[in-house]
Amino acid sequence: MKRLPITFAVAALAAMAVSLPLLAADPLPWPWKAKTPPDPALVLLSHIDEVSVAIDKSNPPVLSITVKAQAPSPGYSELQLTYRLGDPKDRIFAFDARGRAPQDTAEQVITPVTIEAAYADAPIGNFDVIEIYAKDNCVGYSVTQSKVTACTEQGSSE
Repeated sequence: MKRLPITFAVAALAAMAVSLPLLAADPLPWPWKAKTPPDPALVLLSHIDEVSVAIDKSNPPVLSITVKAQAPSPGYSELQLTYRLGDPKDRIFAFDARGRAPQDTAEQVITPVTIEAAYADAPIGNFDVIEIYAKDNCVGYSVTQSKVTACTEQGSSE
């Protein structure tokens, strides 16, 4: 009889482990469909090191973007990609890599950070390139060729 509680506990733990991926954050709405404007208190990160993009062509499609970047100091929070306004006819969708600066910024030590974002209802086929901007650079990713590419401009939106 003592095995029943142990068996039940093991089954409960297994069920929780299987359900953990389901508890992950839901994809964000595609920025054109977002109801809230970007937070003006978020500042551009220093540098973009790497960008990768994955497309899940489920219904609705989900576009996942992972950005490895550099923050100007430790303690940056609320790391996110904020959309840049642009010409929808150029087939480029651009984001700024931003975060909330810490209250105490006395220590200026470049710190690696990662931003991961998933967007639902991405208009797959309506853009060819994703560009991610920081203060001193931009990294583009060609969705059509599945590889890193040069950005069209190097300007900052701050």
